[in-house]
Amino acid sequence: MARTRSRGSARSGRSGRTNKAHALTPAIEFFTQPERHLAWRVLGFLVRARAEIIIATTLLVVFVQLQAWVTPTPEDETTVPPTAPVTGGEPPWLEPPHLALLIMLGGFMVLLVIPASRRFLIRRVWCVITRHRMRACFVQSRTMTLDGRMPFLLWSRPSPVGERVRVWLPAGLSVKDIEDDGDRLAAACWAHEVRVTPTRHQAALVVVDVIRRDPLATRTVLRPAVLDDLDGDDTPTRNGATAPLPDRSTLQPNAPAEFPTVQAARNGNGTNGLGPRNTSKTPATTAAGSASDSEPPVTGFGGVDVSDYV
Repeated sequence: MARTRSRGSARSGRSGRTNKAHALTPAIEFFTQPERHLAWRVLGFLVRARAEIIIATTLLVVFVQLQAWVTPTPEDETTVPPTAPVTGGEPPWLEPPHLALLIMLGGFMVLLVIPASRRFLIRRVWCVITRHRMRACFVQSRTMTLDGRMPFLLWSRPSPVGERVRVWLPAGLSVKDIEDDGDRLAAACWAHEVRVTPTRHQAALVVVDVIRRDPLATRTVLRPAVLDDLDGDDTPTRNGATAPLPDRSTLQPNAPAEFPTVQAARNGNGTNGLGPRNTSKTPATTAAGSASDSEPPVTGFGGVDVSDYV
């Protein structure tokens, strides 16, 4: 009898510990394995779709406010004079819901017409599209840890060449894993190329630049405005008439230049300025074939002729 009680107590103890373990499993997975917990999944979806949720909420609030603004109140209906002609039913597009939609559509068209607001909207839309496409690429290429954690896309903003996305890498991934997916990311984002730059002060933070356009590339040939004032032949004019170019056969060859002689170097008129200056009016140069050409050569250390270097 005692043995039976001991077995029953042991079974009840084991079952109690098992039930407690099952009860603590969701709480433990909430911190150790957030990718498997439902609360973290819902929170991740809200973070990823934050732009769409904010835009949808804003449009809904604006629509409700506009509909309440264009809807006539009972006080407005009582102020109508009794002698006013009774009109038939209003057309459908003048009803409060339709009128509110028309006002919202008109405001959106105004934003698209203005160049500054149009560029702002288009760039922000591309930032949202880039984040979703990058996540889809990570899912399809299995760029994740062994537990299923994928890189976290912190923020995206427009850049002069496309978009710039900051990516946080979980434990188990490195910059090399993102660099290996460069071609796949470019194809997924419909871009020209993707550049991955690691952050110096934090190895887990990576900057991904999505290149969509080259700001230096242009389809039109640049022509400076100064070229419009130049003539085609670039020849000087005299009294409004174009002067013809001279004929090559009539040109005279230039006379050979005269160089300092050895005698001038001895007298201290060299270009280095080391020797004493000659204050007399001795010519620094002589004509070819003069008596100075027959002087003995200048020799340096060891008897080497240095006449050509003086």
